[in-house]
Amino acid sequence: MSDAGVLLELAEADYSILKLKKQLDELPQRARLLELRTKKAEVDAKAEQVAQMRRENEKAIKALQDEEVVLSDRIAKAKEKSNNAANYKEVLALGKEIDSHAKRLEKTEFELLKLMEKLDKIIEVEAQVQTALSRLKKQDGELLSVYQSKAGAIKREMLSSQEMRERLAKELPANLLARYERACKAKGGKGAAHIIRTHCSGCHVELTEGQLEKLSGGSQIGECPYCHRLLVVGDRQGHAR
Repeated sequence: MSDAGVLLELAEADYSILKLKKQLDELPQRARLLELRTKKAEVDAKAEQVAQMRRENEKAIKALQDEEVVLSDRIAKAKEKSNNAANYKEVLALGKEIDSHAKRLEKTEFELLKLMEKLDKIIEVEAQVQTALSRLKKQDGELLSVYQSKAGAIKREMLSSQEMRERLAKELPANLLARYERACKAKGGKGAAHIIRTHCSGCHVELTEGQLEKLSGGSQIGECPYCHRLLVVGDRQGHAR
């Protein structure tokens, strides 16, 4: 195969790789997976927030329960002392102490009830969050399976094109390959084109008769005067890629 033919085959392989990369990036499952994982991260953060609320609530409940035990013990001891008191003043003082502890105990029980009600609500929210996480995890797994199947097929095709590209690149002279690679870099991966009738297949601009004659009078590989891609000069026939 001539250098011009190899160049066009190489450009075709590169174009195929570009299309496959675009297909891979635009797989709908990919975008959906990103959405799901963003949502899962948000729900994970919510789960940690709820878990922290539960820890704080349970800590407050434990503190009040401990206070209940202490207050009940103090009331019991004060009552025992009152039963054994020797004079009225001591009984009166102990009565005030018992009353104070009883009021505090009543307040503690009320606060404890509120915290228990709050804990019930937290546990309910916690269950909802866990259900949401389980649902997202299931959806992620199902979607990932479909994505991996579709992406795998594209990657296998891409690997085939990349292997062909490597083989073709080795067949080109070093200076021509370097020119082509520079053109690819400048033109987003499309570094070579050919003439279709009177148009460059790369930029689709129509060449003048003078430009066509100049190109035809040179080597098989010229350069488009407009887009500066390497331009394979043929019989002006062909099919656009």
